[in-house]
Amino acid sequence: MRPTVRSRRLGSRLGAYRVESGLSGTELAGRIGIHQASWSKIESGKSRLSPAVLADTVQVLGIPAEAAAQLDELRRKADAPGWWQDYGDILSEAVQMLIELEADASWIRTYEGQVIPGLLQTRDYAERVITGVSPHIRVADIDRYLELRMRRQKRVLEGLRLTAIIGEAAIRQQIGGPGVLREQLSHVARLVGEHDVTVQVVPFTADAHAALGESFVIIQWPDETDPEAVYVDGVTSWTVHERGGVIRSYLHALASVQSQAMAPRESLDLIHDVIKDLR
Repeated sequence: MRPTVRSRRLGSRLGAYRVESGLSGTELAGRIGIHQASWSKIESGKSRLSPAVLADTVQVLGIPAEAAAQLDELRRKADAPGWWQDYGDILSEAVQMLIELEADASWIRTYEGQVIPGLLQTRDYAERVITGVSPHIRVADIDRYLELRMRRQKRVLEGLRLTAIIGEAAIRQQIGGPGVLREQLSHVARLVGEHDVTVQVVPFTADAHAALGESFVIIQWPDETDPEAVYVDGVTSWTVHERGGVIRSYLHALASVQSQAMAPRESLDLIHDVIKDLR
């Protein structure tokens, strides 16, 4: 079984409860009647967790009823197929992982120096980005890629908190032409006004910062016991970081670039100025 974001979060929580109880993986496995290797796979998210094993684990570790109910809900979600699997024939492993990360997130913070982040893109703008980055994409698949990106954006409309730090180049480069960019920037301004979306622009006059040359997404979930994750996507590779030290480095990078960014109100004023210049 390939670990999913939800199965890894479930395993991480169970591992934290086990460590808190003072039991080793071998000791816990023995008490609940499974092999140590099986428990190790559960903690790493590589094995499904049955209701019976979860119930025994809850009892042995003394997990409170409310927390146990949350674990069971996460267990059921980990087994359920995600809507994005409908696009499995065109979905890269990188994009699938990003969508899984986004699915249950409560707060997403992202830095993009060159383009408007995907969760804020209009269909026309997204089409130009997708076809520009992947010129060999099959024409028949373009509409499905766009449909997929638009479906991802429902999370923003459903109340997801989104903080996007973007370079000034992203609001000035006329991807798709002046009309497409004007529509795109107007869309960003609407989302800022109507949803829990904050956009800050890093001006051309900004000094060097720790995120220079990078683009990344920091994902946080509602339960504070869940560790944050960082998704980094490059031209030739992608990575999901879950180790505390690496996450702290990206949090520092975000704070560094955010310190160089304009305030949200000033950023929105600049976006409106660019919209006027495009008319």
